[in-house]
Amino acid sequence: MSAERTSPRLIPVLDVMNGVVVRAVGGQREKYRPIKCPFSGSTRPVDVADAVLRLANAREIYIADLDAITGKPVVSAATRAILDSCEVPTWLDAGIGHTDILDFPQAPHLRPVVGSETCHVPEILLETLLEPLRRPVAFSLDLNEGRLLGNWRGWSLQNDRDVMTLARRVMGMGARAFIILDLARVGTGTGTGTEPLLHAIRAEFPSVDLIAGGGVRTWEDVDRLGEAGATGVLVASALHDGTLKVPRE
Repeated sequence: MSAERTSPRLIPVLDVMNGVVVRAVGGQREKYRPIKCPFSGSTRPVDVADAVLRLANAREIYIADLDAITGKPVVSAATRAILDSCEVPTWLDAGIGHTDILDFPQAPHLRPVVGSETCHVPEILLETLLEPLRRPVAFSLDLNEGRLLGNWRGWSLQNDRDVMTLARRVMGMGARAFIILDLARVGTGTGTGTEPLLHAIRAEFPSVDLIAGGGVRTWEDVDRLGEAGATGVLVASALHDGTLKVPRE
């Protein structure tokens, strides 16, 4: 495997809910609590965004708009404020399927994420891929303890563990980036547990941008994901807790 693939880029994560950035733990959204900017103690989402970009020395960011993901049909004002403030490439999961891609902000640096949790039928992904702005699109394989979240029957899958069939169909539709995220691992610091899936996707699709997250705690976790084929790694709690420091010691 090439050196590029064993050194994935760090992508800081912001989980936005009820107007603030929250700390995600194990996918139990009712237990998420607000976090503060590590430098100023501010709870303003734009301040937290600036802080995590600096902590990770990153040139891109990932936002999960949990209000939109859980059913509100619009991108939240807090998320829009971050998009206005941060001009780096921004992966945004705002519940496409509940929300309409045509109602997304027009920011040129926005990169829509279509998640299996809310994308219940293939037509939703196709509409996103064909949107007028033609921005880079990632499909998120949303898992909970290895089981697909969302309407797997709507994708004509065998069951909720038929992840590779879904990956093949998504690639066949034209997506060129995957996000692999097991919500049960988010914020736990126990590793992602998705390395076998990463290996399988990388072996079948050698050129895909493969982003993994959930449970990352240390540089050893990042290295393990790189060895499995990840080109990017989502990080949140590890930055705030200081278990993953940049530059690497």
